[in-house]
Amino acid sequence: MTNICGWWLIAATMLILPGCNQSKPEDTSMAITTQISQPEWQALEKKRVVFGHQSVGGNILNGVERLAAKYGVNLDIHEQRTAPAAKGISHFFIGNNGDPLSKIKDFATAIDAGAAQNADVAMMKLCYADFNAATDARQVANAYITNLESLAQRHPETNFVAITAPLMAVQTGPKAWIKRLIGKQPNGYVDNLRRAEFNTLLRERYLSTGRLFDLARAEAGSTGKYCMAQVGDQAVETLCPDLTNDGGHLNEHGQELVATNFLSFISSLATRQVVAK
Repeated sequence: MTNICGWWLIAATMLILPGCNQSKPEDTSMAITTQISQPEWQALEKKRVVFGHQSVGGNILNGVERLAAKYGVNLDIHEQRTAPAAKGISHFFIGNNGDPLSKIKDFATAIDAGAAQNADVAMMKLCYADFNAATDARQVANAYITNLESLAQRHPETNFVAITAPLMAVQTGPKAWIKRLIGKQPNGYVDNLRRAEFNTLLRERYLSTGRLFDLARAEAGSTGKYCMAQVGDQAVETLCPDLTNDGGHLNEHGQELVATNFLSFISSLATRQVVAK
């Protein structure tokens, strides 16, 4: 009897663990990058980039600063809502965490007021905090896409780029097992499902245009393994635990890995936009 109970406990525990080292999805929208090449740095130094974001965006920019210092590259980063006068990255905070529509509206307002004037590339990022079990991910994605395409029409001189929503690490261990046992989902599982729904819609819209920085893919796959969790009958991407200290924000290791992919992506962008059809 003891052996039967022991095996049952092991099996139940295995069901709640997030799956790492799984094969990444076939619709890979971005190759995972481990370092920035010299031609990529040279391309970056010639671009003006505008970036609207909240806290994880700040994490990425911290990683950008460290990478630039490590490689001895002069890449200017300015916090401002005015038109970028110099090459580099101009960034500003948008809206309120937990209210994705406020971020979409605030970004559009800033761009229309001149924040993207002279810019080659403009991009905005929502946060993991903008999604929970009750979020209508399709509504948020439709608002995001509609506004981005409207901005692209109004400001045709700038390449407007979409960014998938960042992820969270999922709860594991005894607490997660107990929640499963009593019929509850451990922390992070359903929330990441809503993020996955949003990200899928952005990939469907922008995958073929080259106008998508797949932040979620970088957070799930930058470490050489692929971090996913099973939610019902669906496997969804999760933030790899070794990239974070609190389950959501990026630690220094995570900042540099994600920033590497961020910079590599930006370096590859054309300054003339390709509008999604």
